[in-house]
Amino acid sequence: MRPERLHQDRRHRITLYRGAGEGRRAVVTFEHGRDQAMRGFTPPSCPRFARRLGIDALVVQTARRDWFLSPQSAALAEALSLATEAYTEVTATGFSMGGYAALLYSAACRARRVMAVSPQYSIDPAVAPFDPGRHEKFARIGRPMPRPEAQGDTGIGGLLLYDPSIAADRAHATLVRAGFPGLTVVALPHGGHPATGVIAGGTGQVAEMLVRDRVDPQAIRELHRAARRGSPAYRLRLAEAALPRHPRRAVQELRALAAEAPPGPAIEAALLLLEQGDGRAEALLAARLAEEPDLPPRLLRRLTRALDTA
Repeated sequence: MRPERLHQDRRHRITLYRGAGEGRRAVVTFEHGRDQAMRGFTPPSCPRFARRLGIDALVVQTARRDWFLSPQSAALAEALSLATEAYTEVTATGFSMGGYAALLYSAACRARRVMAVSPQYSIDPAVAPFDPGRHEKFARIGRPMPRPEAQGDTGIGGLLLYDPSIAADRAHATLVRAGFPGLTVVALPHGGHPATGVIAGGTGQVAEMLVRDRVDPQAIRELHRAARRGSPAYRLRLAEAALPRHPRRAVQELRALAAEAPPGPAIEAALLLLEQGDGRAEALLAARLAEEPDLPPRLLRRLTRALDTA
C-alpha cells in the first residue's frame, strides 16, 4: 500500500493508504501523543488491521502535542470532509489525544462509528480539574479547547475503552459518555494508559469488530482477561493500585518485576519503589538502566523527580 499525501500544512497531515478491497470503506486513524517531544511529523504507517480487511486507511497526524487544535484546525476538518465524501462507510479510531480528535472530528470525517481508547474529554483546567498532569500541556496549546461534542457527531456509535483504575481516565470517560451516549463503554481494569496496553496485539481484533459493526463487549473483556495472565504491564498496574492498601505485597511484586520483567515495566517498577523509599530500589534501578540507558522523556522526568525527592 503506497502512501498518498492528501493534505499537509505546518501543523497537520493526512496520508491515504489504499486497500485491496472495493474502496467503499475507510478507517480514519488519529495519531496519539508521542513519548518524545513532538516537533514535526514522523513517517506514517498503515494500521495492520486495515491491511487485513483490505480497506482504505487515512492516517491523520499532528506536528505538535496540540490535541489537533491549531490555527489550521478548520483546514484539517475541511480536508477530512473532502477526503471521506466518496466512501459509503467510515470508522474512526484514536488513543488518548487521538481519541479526543476522533470524537472532535467525527462529523467532519463522516464517521459512523468511532473507537476512542482512553480519550481526554478536555485538558482545560476549568473543565478537567481532575487531570492536573495535563494542565501545563493545555497552556502550551494556546487556544480554547472545544468540548468534543461541540463539533463531533453526538449520535455516533462505537466503543469507548478506558481503565477505571486511573482516576483521571475514569473521569474523562464519564464526560465522554455523557456527550456521546451512543458509545458502548468497556472498562479494562489495570490496562494502563491507553487501556488496551494489556491486550497489545489484540487491539487490531477490536478495531476489526468496529469496522465490521460487530462490537462484542464480552469478547473484548475476554481478550483482556486472557492477555493479563502473562502481562508484566498488568502486574505493574495492579501492584501500583495495591500500594495504598497492601504495601507489603505490592512492594514484593514490584521488586520481582524490577528484577525480572522486560526493560519498560521493570524500570517503571523500580521507579515506583524509589518513590516509595524502598531500600532496594536504587540497586534494581541501576541494574536495569545499565541494560536500557536511553529512557524515554516521560520516564526520565519521573526519575529526576524521584531522585530529587530522595
